[in-house]
Amino acid sequence: MAARGGLLDEDRERLMGFKPVGGVKQLTAGAHLYNEGDDATAEFDKGYLTSVTYSPTLGHFMALGFVRGGPKRLGDRLLMVDHVRHIENVVEVCDPVVFDPKGERTRG
Repeated sequence: MAARGGLLDEDRERLMGFKPVGGVKQLTAGAHLYNEGDDATAEFDKGYLTSVTYSPTLGHFMALGFVRGGPKRLGDRLLMVDHVRHIENVVEVCDPVVFDPKGERTRG
């Protein structure tokens, strides 16, 4: 993404965390993200998930991925669409560090 006046584009894709909304739902790496209500087409694409895992500590799936606007989107709900596996779920944008964000457990 191009810099404007020496500053980075604030709307560029940034690494964020994602958690499912509602009950335990499947998240898939490679799925694309769209605003709820938008068509799941390339022109409305807001980002994509890069990695997914189940967190026994949190009790649900978590994902990392890139989304346009990054931190400005914290708390936003997005539609995750995996066009290959035909899976759609709603996710919430969250901080990529969801467990012990201050590092208190490692500093004992």
